[in-house]
Amino acid sequence: MIVFIYGTTAEAIKLAPIMRRLDARGIPYEHWLTMQHTEALRKILPQLGLREPDRIIADGNGGKPLRRPTDVIGWGWQAFRWILKNRSELKRTLPANTVVVVHGDTMTSVVGAFIAWRLGVPSAHVEAGLRSGNWRHPFPEELDRRIVGRMASVHYTPSDVATANLQGRKNVVQTHGNTVTDAVLDHDEVEAEPGQQYGLALLHRFEFISNEQLVQDTIRTLVDSSPVPIRLLVDAYNTETLERVLATVQAGERVVIEAKKSHSEFVILLKRAEFVITDSGGVQEESALLGIPTLVHRVATERQDGIGRNVVLSGWDLGAVRDFLSDTESHRFPPQRPPVSPSDIVVEDLIARGFGTPE
Repeated sequence: MIVFIYGTTAEAIKLAPIMRRLDARGIPYEHWLTMQHTEALRKILPQLGLREPDRIIADGNGGKPLRRPTDVIGWGWQAFRWILKNRSELKRTLPANTVVVVHGDTMTSVVGAFIAWRLGVPSAHVEAGLRSGNWRHPFPEELDRRIVGRMASVHYTPSDVATANLQGRKNVVQTHGNTVTDAVLDHDEVEAEPGQQYGLALLHRFEFISNEQLVQDTIRTLVDSSPVPIRLLVDAYNTETLERVLATVQAGERVVIEAKKSHSEFVILLKRAEFVITDSGGVQEESALLGIPTLVHRVATERQDGIGRNVVLSGWDLGAVRDFLSDTESHRFPPQRPPVSPSDIVVEDLIARGFGTPE
């Protein structure tokens, strides 16, 4: 039995290609949700072709998104109580060949690996081995991935560098890319069409949003330096801060807030953008695949996708932001279609280990 444990929309997007491939082969699985993201996650499941979850481990902050550290404490307590309540039943009913699959660097990744340990079953980590080299950046994601790296039994690494980071560990399988590439390529091909030019911005990480002075300085730099209007995508976690900052910065129509899109809508928006400003690792990977000029607005990144090609790391240096915006086209490259499907590699390996049998 294959059990996916996840709780954010990004995890759903990146795990969905694996689940869709299992569906196509008639291989049963379950997905258990922690609901770090609440309504947004519920909304995206059918858009990704995923059924209703088999189990709900926690439900955000009383059904609302986690916005503050205190919300995380309550959410974590829900998850811990769920484990205490259900452990005996699950140990009795789960098949012997069960594996828990987690993804990336979220708090749910840690919770999922911990649940697997408490149930006495192995866990498999998709997007394993990524390291920024600095536990404070990004925080807490870098700590999350290091903890899961210690607990996981199988490690699916997306690159040579990630594989080298786990040198000496057993069961390290390189997927030659991240499953997010399948999430993009599984969509029908959409070509860029002429129209109003725009830049795309997605800034949501806790370390950025919690630093309001940096948010103000960044938005002001975008307003002053961007050659085209910027569409700033927001969700329940960053809307309040970004709206407050935009109210203090005379942005006019230079920066316009828009609600977060479905993944298929976002891919179209991404392909048609002049450039991207983001602190999202997943968006970095998608942009690298498509060759879109991209500035990763972080101190450090654990990903090498596109770096030195179409992707620039700002280091939170506003001068680097201005330099990027002054010449975005020099960072545009043709799309790169990978020779293999990372999701196919994960599925084949799970089956080879005896975790997946057709219905």
